[in-house]
Amino acid sequence: GTTFPLAVCVKRLAVVTHAQINRSQHIIQKRMMAMHPQRQSYPAPVALLLVSQVLLLCSPIALAFAPTSLFQDAPTRTTRSSLYARPYFADFASSKEINTKSKRIIIDGSSTPTIHTNNNNDDMCDDDDRVGVGKTAVIAGGTGYIGRACVRECVARGYNTIALVRDVVRAGSDEALDGASLVECDVTNVDEVQMILREIACGSHSLEQQQHVVAAGQGNEVERSATQPQSLPVDMIISCLASPSGIESEVYAVDYQASLNLLNAGRDSSVAARHYVLLSAFCCRNPILKLQQAKLQFENKLTSQDDMTYSIVRPTAFFKSVSGQLESILDGNSYVLFGDGAVTQCNPIAEEELAIYMCDSALEEYREERWGKILNVGGPDKPLSNKMLGEMMFKAINKPPKFVYVPTQVFDISISMIEYIAKTWPSQKWEDVLETSKIGKYYAVEDMLTTKEEEKFGKITMMDHFEKIANEGQDPFTPVRATAVISKTLEALPAVSISVPLGWGLLSNTNLLENAMTSSPLAATVPMLVSSLTDNNVIS
Repeated sequence: GTTFPLAVCVKRLAVVTHAQINRSQHIIQKRMMAMHPQRQSYPAPVALLLVSQVLLLCSPIALAFAPTSLFQDAPTRTTRSSLYARPYFADFASSKEINTKSKRIIIDGSSTPTIHTNNNNDDMCDDDDRVGVGKTAVIAGGTGYIGRACVRECVARGYNTIALVRDVVRAGSDEALDGASLVECDVTNVDEVQMILREIACGSHSLEQQQHVVAAGQGNEVERSATQPQSLPVDMIISCLASPSGIESEVYAVDYQASLNLLNAGRDSSVAARHYVLLSAFCCRNPILKLQQAKLQFENKLTSQDDMTYSIVRPTAFFKSVSGQLESILDGNSYVLFGDGAVTQCNPIAEEELAIYMCDSALEEYREERWGKILNVGGPDKPLSNKMLGEMMFKAINKPPKFVYVPTQVFDISISMIEYIAKTWPSQKWEDVLETSKIGKYYAVEDMLTTKEEEKFGKITMMDHFEKIANEGQDPFTPVRATAVISKTLEALPAVSISVPLGWGLLSNTNLLENAMTSSPLAATVPMLVSSLTDNNVIS
């Protein structure tokens, strides 16, 4: 909703182009008159004029693509960028009161560590009965959608929380990571992962030790022993690693190899981590995609070792995954449904409640229920179809629902075309495009639904989430879907069916305009832009 669609730019370009061509035509004619004063008329740049007129003929289509904010006042909404710096899930009611003074230690391996303190919460938690006190939790993928929630949950439980991140500068501005030590680490580099986990096990990156190091560096008096590393046992490693694209090269580097690097480093006797919590995916039950196969391959590695206990958590879907059409319908577009709108069903789970479930899985009290097991988990909602999700979203923004339907066969057609190209002109690029197309189809036709009551967890419903984002805006991790383009295209088809044939006829024979205007009431409603094509001032 913050930028104009391409079609609006095309519309504006058409008007500007037409004006510039007219201006250039007059300049050209004046120069030709000076060179050949005996001639009475001079040819206009016909090719350029045709381009301009074709663009103008497309104005009904461009108008259909224009956002409603061009014609009416658009509602003021919180931008995605303004939401990025704060924890999206912090405002939900929590079962626990977080009293810890918020601190972050940033370690980038190249400069003196710095400490950031949130002075708005001055109450230190004096009780030591929290489950994580005196223990270390290492979170890989801590800047991701679920990783941020896990970091926050571990901090709330009193763990010495260490988040492995790719960029400490960017991660340092995220308030969701307050209270954790941020350590820069390339998790695809096996040697780097082993080295950093050994340092963590020796206490080198503990929050308390780094606070003393920073204080000493700032000239404050501290005991020498306080600046020395004091080891805390690595109680659990949480892997929230996931490939952003799902293409083969990334999934085996991240979902498989990086997760394996963490596992092997944690199993090393110098680290001796106790429990490994893996964020996997519910879709692995039907593994036809590369990303699912890579995750399963690592799951097999995890289940075949006995040095660490483990829990494999497979959530159905995240709230962000079914919220991507909010901006589109706020701009007046229809909600796009595949098939009849009931092809698939799901019960997504809130990110903060998934983080609670994952952290609980490492506790001794859940040994029988969750250790050494694959855990399917979804939210508290009943089975929700895509159409039901759309109706809930329209209700949250107080608008009447409207839908457009796209047959699922479009995926088969596009996949067949890409497969033909990939076989005819073999390349990894086309293989990646093909895999991306298969991912799109998979999530459009497959259920992400837990059917057992014991596999439901939490209290936050989809309606709670939709009402929140309707009032406060999307969280920064929600992918904005391209469904607005699909919706506008389908709604523009009537205009296309009229304007394109009519425009072609007018370019071929301008005499058709007069006949059309006198014989057809429908054609008489064509925008006056079309009739301007026969203006005597256009062509000399």
